[in-house]
Amino acid sequence: MSFFDRKRQYLVGSVILLLLGTWPCCAEEPVRLTTDGRLKATPVFTQGGTELVFAVLENPKLFRLMTMRLADRSVEPLRQAATTAEFEPACSRDGRYCAFVRQRGALSLSVAILDKQSDTLVEVLPPPGFAGLRSPTFSPDNSRVLYSFADENRQQIFSTNLQATDPQKLTDSVGINNWPNCSPDGKEIVFSSSRDGNFEIYLMQCDGSNAQRLTHNPLQDIRPRFSPDGKQIVFVGHRDGNSEIYVMDRDGTNLARVTHHPERDDYPDWHTDGKRLVVVSERGGRHDLYLVSVP
Repeated sequence: MSFFDRKRQYLVGSVILLLLGTWPCCAEEPVRLTTDGRLKATPVFTQGGTELVFAVLENPKLFRLMTMRLADRSVEPLRQAATTAEFEPACSRDGRYCAFVRQRGALSLSVAILDKQSDTLVEVLPPPGFAGLRSPTFSPDNSRVLYSFADENRQQIFSTNLQATDPQKLTDSVGINNWPNCSPDGKEIVFSSSRDGNFEIYLMQCDGSNAQRLTHNPLQDIRPRFSPDGKQIVFVGHRDGNSEIYVMDRDGTNLARVTHHPERDDYPDWHTDGKRLVVVSERGGRHDLYLVSVP
């Protein structure tokens, strides 16, 4: 075969690969969104992916919720009037409601539900003593807020309405059940549980029935979240000896590692385009928000 024949064959093959969508390419470089390096946690997208709400350690005793507009990277407090620690935000699809964990006293944590339209706030209160609610998330239809709470020495997943009444228990197992997240169609909930002795990812129906284990690894898998189309789940895994971001299909197959760095990558949330994630990455001991592409 002549040089020109080989060249023509190569070009034809390249066109076919491009048409089939299988042309090998390198992942895009992460986009750094913040540069202050302060400790951050739990970023979530809101307003159709145009804004982020996240927690930042403002001083050694106070986590504050901040809002970032992605268009210009401007940042301002979600609640100027907050005087106690507020963290672990969740936002409704329409952007009207924001739920978060609020510190009420020493080792006493509530889940607050803020109606930004009317500027009113209600709370799901913990019982007296040392108790706390964690990891709120909204159902897709904005009718319920799910959260995790230690009930009778076992941490279970509950839900409540937006008036912070009508609590319902969704899990009833040994161990710790935490980090619930609803599928876009509202039919399923993905969460992490230590019921089998190690934190793994599980999937259950929206009423708490038919729990199925998706991951099997001796090191913990936590913080799962459905992709906008419901076909994939992102989570934080420690299976390579370090906190890294992974994605898999909703049935636990086709596992892929997203981040590759000796320092910590944590708290992933999907952009509404389903192609990118916001994560908190530690680089040189500094913690900032980054946008990373999903392989």
